[in-house]
Amino acid sequence: MKAGILVVVVAVGAVALWMSGVLTTTARHLLISNVSAGPMGSGGIAAVLTIDNQGEPDRLLKVSSGAGDAQFLNANRGLPIRVGTSSLARDAAHVMILSVTEQPKDGTLIPLTLRFEKAGEVSVKARYAVPAPGTAAAHAAMGHGMTMEDVTDGPAPTLGLKIERGEAGWVAHIAAQNFTFSQELQDGDHVPGTGHGHIYLGDMKLGRVFSDRYQIGVLPSGKHLVRVTLNTNDHRAYAVDGQPISVQAIIEVD
Repeated sequence: MKAGILVVVVAVGAVALWMSGVLTTTARHLLISNVSAGPMGSGGIAAVLTIDNQGEPDRLLKVSSGAGDAQFLNANRGLPIRVGTSSLARDAAHVMILSVTEQPKDGTLIPLTLRFEKAGEVSVKARYAVPAPGTAAAHAAMGHGMTMEDVTDGPAPTLGLKIERGEAGWVAHIAAQNFTFSQELQDGDHVPGTGHGHIYLGDMKLGRVFSDRYQIGVLPSGKHLVRVTLNTNDHRAYAVDGQPISVQAIIEVD
């Protein structure tokens, strides 16, 4: 009976993604969504996606594509995949396709094959879109990286980070001074000293931080770097003298 329920849940999830215009396949407990691709300034293709892992911790090892030579940006020994959601993102590790066999047109589906240490191969298709000129996506595509907001008036925010093991996995305790977390103001206009955080596990992006506590969850074994940055309501990185405000800690999982 339990196996039957699991099959139904996976099937429904796959249909929902198809109807939303994102084509994915699932590997048992993995669900891949928000798969998209766009141009890089070097002439290649960048792809991002979200991984929802409802099984055991895993590691993302390799990526390949029929569109060209695919590799991960910032992934030397594989990417840690926690239980829960994490993302390949423009401001973290993401797929780079170099030596593109043919420059895609807007709307083209780019095939990707992800190889996980435990789950094996998962095939997805990223819809290629050319960002409108002047947008943040266009800025990133040209290779300028994350935009920043340099703190020039008043005291600059500071960060502290402590990681502890809890009953439901690892927990990050974040101490911010001269800064107010606000989920309500996200996507709004910039208000000095207000915003949210971004948290990363290795080079995987875990999500946004809106309080002094973030549930990281269950992780694969090994040594992991956890990093937190502060961001404005409109998603720029807070910085001092051109350097993003961030803090990091290393944890070792048995």
